[in-house]
Amino acid sequence: MSTQRLSWNRCVVIIVVLAMTSAYLTTETDDLLLSKSVPFSKQSTTHAVGLIVASPSDQVKLDNKNHSDRDSREPARTNDKALPVLKRTDLIYEPERWDNPLIVPEYKLVFFALPKVACTEWKLLFRRMYGLPEWPEDKLPRDLHNPVLNQLMYISNYTLEEAQEMLTSDEWTRAVFVREPKERVLSAFLNKVVKEKSFYIKKCCRSKYFHFDVDVEKKRCKRKKQEGDFAYFLNRTLDCLNPHWDPQVNAIDEKWWNQMDFVGYMHHLADDAARLLKNIHSSKGTSAWNDYGKDGWGSNGTAFMVRNTARHATNAHNKLRKYYTPCTEKFVERNWRAEWEEDVLNFAPFKLFNESQYPSDKDCEI
Repeated sequence: MSTQRLSWNRCVVIIVVLAMTSAYLTTETDDLLLSKSVPFSKQSTTHAVGLIVASPSDQVKLDNKNHSDRDSREPARTNDKALPVLKRTDLIYEPERWDNPLIVPEYKLVFFALPKVACTEWKLLFRRMYGLPEWPEDKLPRDLHNPVLNQLMYISNYTLEEAQEMLTSDEWTRAVFVREPKERVLSAFLNKVVKEKSFYIKKCCRSKYFHFDVDVEKKRCKRKKQEGDFAYFLNRTLDCLNPHWDPQVNAIDEKWWNQMDFVGYMHHLADDAARLLKNIHSSKGTSAWNDYGKDGWGSNGTAFMVRNTARHATNAHNKLRKYYTPCTEKFVERNWRAEWEEDVLNFAPFKLFNESQYPSDKDCEI
């Protein structure tokens, strides 16, 4: 009898210990999760917080940050993970880097201006919003993109603490405009290779890129530029890197993509730009659209984001089938695949040719 009672007592002790251990572990786990949680005032349980995707296709377009009807391809930003932390080594914080995010403090806007996505127009607009005079006609357009000369504020002009607040606070809007990859690559080719006389030669026809028969290869490079050889250009993008044709995802550190509140598209530039400006407000409560957007560019009567920028215009969208072949299209799909894989960009894959027109990969060397 005493042996049975002893066994029973041991069972009770074991049960109590297990219960206490379970309670302790549960408390520890809850504390750990809470320590990593970040409360979002604009949180959605299944979609990115506050993200507005101005879709390039016939998808629902959102008109305010708190809209709950969002596209299913948007990345989920949940509260079980700490916010990204800005470091001095982050790409977007490099001193005097031309492609760093622009800051418009009065409207609490962080704008990621990407080359070949109307960045010239945006910088002209931001100068107006700063109260600066119109960009002089006699100044080199290139100077507008130089942080030392354009008088615009970049995130790298602020302390780490200030920049961290801009990149993570719900009080700030983080916006980016992107362009369909095949079209953007072609636009870079038409502008920087075909149109401009020396840009490509100075950037890519240099000795450092060639290891054998350097003089011969340099001459070939210049000849291909004169011929407007698109396939040759695509191959050179693999070693001659440049922000105008590098994948857009490479322009921003990966950890910051999911902090975007607004993604606009080149295909709907005017409409998406208006939507963004209507959603950011000054300290006086007025929208940037009412303050600067609705009246266009002033006395010449040209609508905002619609005026002729002849120097940069390439009409690449309407020239896709003229310049692409099935093989060059496959080349771009392979080497810019990160663009389609990034959920925040929300690019829908498409083909320029019928499926029967595409050779096998081994027959598609360009």
